[in-house]
Amino acid sequence: MKDDLPMRVLSALVGAGLLLLVLWAGIPLILPTLFFLLWLGGVELRDMLARRGIGLNLPLLLGGGSLLFLFSLPQLYWHFPQVPWREVALGLFLMGSFSYELLRGADLTRFAFTLLAFLYLPWSLGYVLLLRETPDPGLGLWTLSLPLVASFATDIGAYFAGRFFGRHKLAPEISPGKTLEGSMGGILFSFLALLAYTALVREVFPFGLLELWLFSLLLSLAAQLGDLAESMLKRFAGVKDSGRFLPGHGGLLDRIDSLLFTFPLTYFLVVLFT
Repeated sequence: MKDDLPMRVLSALVGAGLLLLVLWAGIPLILPTLFFLLWLGGVELRDMLARRGIGLNLPLLLGGGSLLFLFSLPQLYWHFPQVPWREVALGLFLMGSFSYELLRGADLTRFAFTLLAFLYLPWSLGYVLLLRETPDPGLGLWTLSLPLVASFATDIGAYFAGRFFGRHKLAPEISPGKTLEGSMGGILFSFLALLAYTALVREVFPFGLLELWLFSLLLSLAAQLGDLAESMLKRFAGVKDSGRFLPGHGGLLDRIDSLLFTFPLTYFLVVLFT
């Protein structure tokens, strides 16, 4: 474990630098990055499910997910606000999935898990495109940073609180290493991190203390739920890591599991608060 620490730190620094570059560049760089994440995450899900003898319709997932990303572009909502673009993409994906199974063996297990993968990956990641332009392209970068700060702070706070104070298991059947004390530490550290972060850019985030506490609480809980959801998938597949994308960190899904839940929630909360 100690021998892996330098590689873990180096991977984390490189990953954080690339992430900041992509988010700063905006939609022209975010969109192809999402296509790559969809492909790699889909491959990891396919390989995990294959260990249980479950097929995943990867071509349909990639095609439907790509369409969903295009239908999540903020420009469509600006010019045609009356059209629920993402729901249209979901409807087309459902019709395509049913049609495929009717023609290719009616494998309802494959259909169900492909639909799960669609909602888990592209549906959640598509909110990155909307957040990057909310409320406008200038301030969107700051809006998109909120789930990142909350997720990373929750992860750090939960790790150290669980390591030093962890006594009571949070979900022993899914993730034996997680504790209730670690969860509370993640929530507290997320609030402190968001409090410090929003204080630096107060004009961008005009939240009151009560609003910020509610905001950070919900995001921290969503981050932990996303972590546990991915742990449940790995436990189901009988694997320790979802893949080997990042040295010392496991697969892609191991790195973005909490963000898959905090991205959508952040969009809902920002729209509600503003």
